[in-house]
Amino acid sequence: MIEPILVADIGGTNARFGISVPADGGWQIEDMQNFRAVDFETVRDAADAYLESVGVRPKHACFAVAGPVSSDEVTFTNSHWHLKVDETRSGMALETLHVINDFHALAAGVAYLPEDGFERIRIGAGEPSTPLLVIGPGTGLGQAFVVPSKNGQIVVPTEGGHVAFAPRTDAEIEVMKFIAREHPRVSIERILSGRGLVNIHRALCVMSDTPRASLQADEITRAALTGEYPIAVQAVSMFCEVLGSVVGDAVLASGARQGVVLGGGILPKIKDFFIASAFVDRFLDKGRMRTYLEAIPVRLIMQDGAALYGGAAVLEERLS
Repeated sequence: MIEPILVADIGGTNARFGISVPADGGWQIEDMQNFRAVDFETVRDAADAYLESVGVRPKHACFAVAGPVSSDEVTFTNSHWHLKVDETRSGMALETLHVINDFHALAAGVAYLPEDGFERIRIGAGEPSTPLLVIGPGTGLGQAFVVPSKNGQIVVPTEGGHVAFAPRTDAEIEVMKFIAREHPRVSIERILSGRGLVNIHRALCVMSDTPRASLQADEITRAALTGEYPIAVQAVSMFCEVLGSVVGDAVLASGARQGVVLGGGILPKIKDFFIASAFVDRFLDKGRMRTYLEAIPVRLIMQDGAALYGGAAVLEERLS
């Protein structure tokens, strides 16, 4: 395909748009821009604003969305937006509008990112014949697998962020009890997301009988990085530790020994803190199954707009 296409990564907080254009037998993403969900009533409003700013009107588009995709209408898990696919396609005069899960796009894009698009968290040989786990916290907790097959790689998006939280320490048990007062079923996403980080911070303030400053997720991470607020440091440390346990459990449950790729919007912002945390210790802390995990490499996506590359790849394959 030689025409430019519109690609979008639409999360619970932000929508990122770009134009995929042919380049060296593949494609590149140009004119990437972010739009806040709260500033637009609908996805189409944000998409139209983007296209007006770049002055291009592609005939084909792929939207990666934060939520399950099973019908013509998509309800975002952590946003007020709804997306009616056929209505949006016709309203934008598109010939094709393909909608996929955001972590489907991210997982599909991993193979197209350059080596310097990753930060290596731990080195390992891995097992290429097994699945690759792609997982990461942002507005929610996304998860997908890339499964090798005779006909190439198959991407399997999941809703793994909604499995139940299994606390490992006394402090984590107390945090779970705190969250359970408001949400009787405490999923992993109640801990490992932007809102989850706020939940951890709130719980730790109550547990330590400390007046709580009204901090949002980005303010908590900023306070943790500067070290100016000890409870913020504790909250982000627990966040990283729980993530290690969850990722290790996901590998055990799926056999994804090819490796782990971490994505999402939070970890790149706290990269140095994350690397210095107990993430790897908790990832490996599986008792007699520790040896099952020891050869597994873990990488963190640092490339801007990684899911847009995946969206382009998926649409190119669909239209070829």
